[in-house]
Amino acid sequence: MGIVKNEDERLFRRDFVTVCTSNFLAYFSIYLVIPILPLFLEDRGYSNALIGAIMAMATMAALLRPLFGRAADIRGRKIVLVLGTLMLGASTFFYAAFATALPLFIIRFLNGLGLAAFHTAAYAVIGDLAPSTRRLQAIAIFYMSVDLTIATAPIVAIAMEEAWGFTPVYILAGCLAVLAMFVSMAVRETGVKTEKKKRGGRARIKLTSLQKAIFVNTMCFTLTLGTLQTFIILSSEAKGMDLGQYFFTIFAATLIVFRLGVGRKADRLPRRPLIIASACATLAGLAIISFAGNIVLLFTGIFIYALGFAYLPTTLSALLLDHTAESDRGAALGIFMAVFDIGIGLGSIALGPLADLWNYTTMYLACAAIGLAGLLYFLMLTTGKSAPENN
Repeated sequence: MGIVKNEDERLFRRDFVTVCTSNFLAYFSIYLVIPILPLFLEDRGYSNALIGAIMAMATMAALLRPLFGRAADIRGRKIVLVLGTLMLGASTFFYAAFATALPLFIIRFLNGLGLAAFHTAAYAVIGDLAPSTRRLQAIAIFYMSVDLTIATAPIVAIAMEEAWGFTPVYILAGCLAVLAMFVSMAVRETGVKTEKKKRGGRARIKLTSLQKAIFVNTMCFTLTLGTLQTFIILSSEAKGMDLGQYFFTIFAATLIVFRLGVGRKADRLPRRPLIIASACATLAGLAIISFAGNIVLLFTGIFIYALGFAYLPTTLSALLLDHTAESDRGAALGIFMAVFDIGIGLGSIALGPLADLWNYTTMYLACAAIGLAGLLYFLMLTTGKSAPENN
C-alpha cells in the first residue's frame, strides 16, 4: 500500500475530503444519540447524576486514545480508522435493545471506544495531509465536519423521536456509523513508519511544558462543553424555556460561520493571543448562560460561548502540531483528544450533582471557574522564557 505524502500546499485532495466525510457520518451518528438519551433516561426516573454518569461512559473510553494514536503511528492510520467505525456502528444498534442502566453503561463505553479509535486516527490523517502553512485552516475544516452534525443531527433526532419513538433514531445512528466505516476504507495510508518504530522503539513521548499547558487548558474548557450539551435542555426547561435543544444548532452554526473565516492568513497569526481571546469569549458566554432567564439572553450566551469555542480547540491543536515531531504526531493527538473527551465526560458526570443539590446556575458558574483555572495554568506555563518562539 502506497503512502500518501504531503508534497505541496494543496488542501482539498481526495483523502482529505474522504476522511472529513467519514468524520461527518460518524459524528452524525453520535449526535443523533446525545440529545435524546438523557430524555430517554429522565422518562424512566433516573437522577441527573446517573444520567450524567451514563452519558460520560462514552468519553471515559477516551483514556485509550493515546494507545490508539500510537497504534496509528506504528501500524498505520487506515486500520485504526476502519476498526473504530466498525465498533462504533455495531455498538450503536444495541441502544434499541436495552432500556436499563447497566447495559447502557456498557453500550456507551463501547460506543466511545469505537469513536475514540476512529477519530484519533482521522485527526492524525489530517495532520499528515495539512501543509504547515495551512494547518489551522485544515483543522478548522475538519472540525466543521463535526459542527455540521451538531447543527442538524439533534433536530433530526428530536423530530424522529417525537414522531416514531427512540428506536428508529438508534437504528439510523447505527446505519450511519457503518456507512462511515465503508467510507474510511477508501482513505489511503498517510502515516510514515520510522526506523525507530520498526525496531520497536519507545512507546511514549516525553511531554514538554507547552504540551502540558495545552492539554490542561483543553480539558478544563471541554468540561464546560460536556456540562452544557448534557444539561442545557433540562436547565432551560427548568427555567420555563422549552427550546434548549437549539443550543446544538446555534452552537454549531456559529462554529461553522466563524471557522469558515479561518483562511490561510490565520495560520500567520500568533497562536497564543488567539487562544487567550477565544478562552475569554467562551467564559463570558458561559456566564451569560448561567443567569439567562429568557430566550434572548440564553441564545446570546450560546452565541458568545460558541464564538470563543470556534477558535479555541482548533488553535490549541495547531499549536500542539507546531511543536510535535512527525513521528509522535498520532500519540500527541491521541493525548489531546483524550483530554478533550475526558473533559466532556467530567462535565457530564462531575457537575450534575451540583444541579441536584443547588441549581443549574451554580453548576454553570462552577464550570466557568474551572475554565478560568485552565486558562491561568496555560498563561503560567507559556509566559516569558518558557513560551515557544512562534506562539
